[in-house]
Amino acid sequence: MGVHRVVELAGFGRAAHEAREAVRETCSDHLGGRLPDALLVVTELVANAVSHTDGVGNLVLHSDVSGTELTVCDRGGSPTWPRVADGDPLAESGRGLRLVEALADSWHTRAEPEGKAVTAVFRANAVE
Repeated sequence: MGVHRVVELAGFGRAAHEAREAVRETCSDHLGGRLPDALLVVTELVANAVSHTDGVGNLVLHSDVSGTELTVCDRGGSPTWPRVADGDPLAESGRGLRLVEALADSWHTRAEPEGKAVTAVFRANAVE
């Protein structure tokens, strides 16, 4: 049986914590040993929304026997689309989406009425 949950995330200070708790509570059965990866990924997605847009809106979770999708929706404000940066190896930031790309099986973006949504996908049959 699958689960679907939408979580309205609070302001800047608690959004990442709330997102991690929601993933842990909602998706841990289907994620199994990949739960730590999913927690890091959702933290990075929320941090990007907080840092690069007018704020994070909500987190949409869908998890079933085929896999888990974590979607962070922002509140707009940035004209650019999220992309993996060709970052400076000595820079203090700029590695978030590189982590998402390395830990999730795939990720993608789409336009939403108020901003953008970034989804990270964890397939159930992927190697842990």
